[in-house]
Amino acid sequence: MISRRQFIGAVAVASGFTAAGVKAQTRAITYVGWSQEEAASRPTLAALFNGYRQSAGVSLDTVGYPWAQMQQNVLLRLRSGQPMDVVQLNERWVPQFAATNRLVDIDTIFGAAQLRSRISKGVLELGNYHGKQMGLPWSAGSIGMVANAKVLQNAGIATPPASVDEFVSALKAIKKANPGAVPYAMATKNNNALSPDFQVWLWTFGGHLFDSSGKVAVNSPAGVKALSFMAGLVKDGLAAKDIDRPDARRMFAQYQTGFYNDAPLARGFARSNSSIGDKFDALVIAMPTPVLHAGDMPRSLAWGHLLSIFSDGKQKIDANSPQAKLLAYLALNDESQLRIYKDIGLFPVTNSALDKLASDPYVSIWSKAARSATRDETSFWPNSASLTTVIGEEVQAAVLAQKSPQEAIESMSKRLQDQTAGISRF
Repeated sequence: MISRRQFIGAVAVASGFTAAGVKAQTRAITYVGWSQEEAASRPTLAALFNGYRQSAGVSLDTVGYPWAQMQQNVLLRLRSGQPMDVVQLNERWVPQFAATNRLVDIDTIFGAAQLRSRISKGVLELGNYHGKQMGLPWSAGSIGMVANAKVLQNAGIATPPASVDEFVSALKAIKKANPGAVPYAMATKNNNALSPDFQVWLWTFGGHLFDSSGKVAVNSPAGVKALSFMAGLVKDGLAAKDIDRPDARRMFAQYQTGFYNDAPLARGFARSNSSIGDKFDALVIAMPTPVLHAGDMPRSLAWGHLLSIFSDGKQKIDANSPQAKLLAYLALNDESQLRIYKDIGLFPVTNSALDKLASDPYVSIWSKAARSATRDETSFWPNSASLTTVIGEEVQAAVLAQKSPQEAIESMSKRLQDQTAGISRF
């Protein structure tokens, strides 16, 4: 384990504060990610990569893929032996890539105690797999809930609801104030949105898709209650059919919904979908998911971007390696973290950077709630995409009244059992 002095030194070097006499690194490294390919983040990341090259004296090659193709291309690069040193990962991909035995335990580079002094344990869990830190959080949050302050005010709702009963009452008040509104823009299409929303409500009602041993557990009273709750909202006109995340974002910005689930970029989407830009910020309220009983932990689905180091075992990876310096420059340097937040809207991960944003309730409330977020239960299975499809199809069948909630849960359970039979979790 490296000392605190060595840890701080590595961060300082990566931040551009190189001491006299430090030798410039000459080995070229390759970074692979998706964010530098997106229009909103391209200029900021290009500037950060250039800053790293200048401060660390490293030749850095960047390779980008669209997010939807990222996972597949990382696997292809692994199989073909193409260069890949530092890789941007989604938190749900960690189990899959950790199973390749190519990820470096970042605790062995910076030291577990040192990392935990900079980043909260709950945030670090995003990159933890079987007790090893396989990814360093770069931006952290959750799929949580936001409320529209203007819609709530127009319905006479003083504060965001804390319990499920209060939530339903709030939805009814919004519908009464604006009969044409969709009070809760819950996902009712697109399996990749349906599955997270269902899992959050499933956990809220006390259920799980799988038990601790990996056995399918969704066919339970809690599972039926959660799906009955979601189907009932659509039946009562408090949610609507045919809603996806982009639809919810537009409705939110047009004051046609009071609540919906999204990642921390929700405020950025509201800005771009409204006619008033950042003036809309004051109307976007981050809120914990309502709980079933007082004292329950609000549930949310873990969401975050990670930076991982891939190694073939032949290189020496320590705090002074160019790979570690890149991680420190991007994820442990407050200046970089705050620039990404300012330009793109992604939340920082270091405690010190979050402290500088403490006056913004949107950031502080969401970040606090994200510390108890739960990783997508399908992410521990090699066929997670197929499991997500099963969940989405059965949830949609229930909310569209094609099946009763009990029938949909029973079908979901059987199909998940078939999909996981003979397969080991990561």
